[in-house]
Amino acid sequence: MPPVAGDPAALRELLTNLVLNAVDALPHGGRITVETRVDGAAVVLAVGDTGVGMSDEVRRRAHEPFFTTKGVKATGLGLSVAYGIARRHGGELTIASAEGGGTTVVVQLPPATRIRAPATTPARRRPLRILLVDDEDEVRHALGEMLASEGHTVVMAGSGADALRRLEADDAIDVLLTDLVMPGMTGWELADAVKARHARLAVGVLTGWGDLPDTGAASRGAVDFVLAKPITLEILADALARIG
Repeated sequence: MPPVAGDPAALRELLTNLVLNAVDALPHGGRITVETRVDGAAVVLAVGDTGVGMSDEVRRRAHEPFFTTKGVKATGLGLSVAYGIARRHGGELTIASAEGGGTTVVVQLPPATRIRAPATTPARRRPLRILLVDDEDEVRHALGEMLASEGHTVVMAGSGADALRRLEADDAIDVLLTDLVMPGMTGWELADAVKARHARLAVGVLTGWGDLPDTGAASRGAVDFVLAKPITLEILADALARIG
């Protein structure tokens, strides 16, 4: 097997997530197979299981972390992280699955000898300390995994009031990233409250709504960026990279 150039910790996390997802798919036991091979110009890692499998809709959307809380439960949380890691290493991740017929996740990565150095070295993105707010535990932890895989430090809060308490106790927060629709305090209301106390703190809002609801001028001015769910790691990383 030719070597693959990359971050050992990230690639280990990729494999760990694939194996843990396979375990989740075997509630009554079964077999997990881990295979490596060379396929043309790619180094291939495949993790297969004989478990419950996925429907076509779930398989198509399994790399979307926000979809998992509505349809998949555990399956897919690790896949969103693994997908992002594979893409950052110049590779691809594909899923073959059928309900009741098991699942095989295939990761294709370029060998080290085929990786070309970029013409210019991109500026290294500064790791951020991010206060992440979402009332849904699975969404919060899935997004936290995505952010941590990019090297950021994540502080989590389950509500707007909790976020304000954590912000007052932690003066090292760089970014507030909040869900829009939450009980007690919406993302707009939280953004207003945060900007009133910390005018220079960057605030981003995540929304699963097809169309953003109308908001007052104060709320619009309190938000630095708005991103739609389901979100990819690339879109989220690009938004955070623009923060000064």
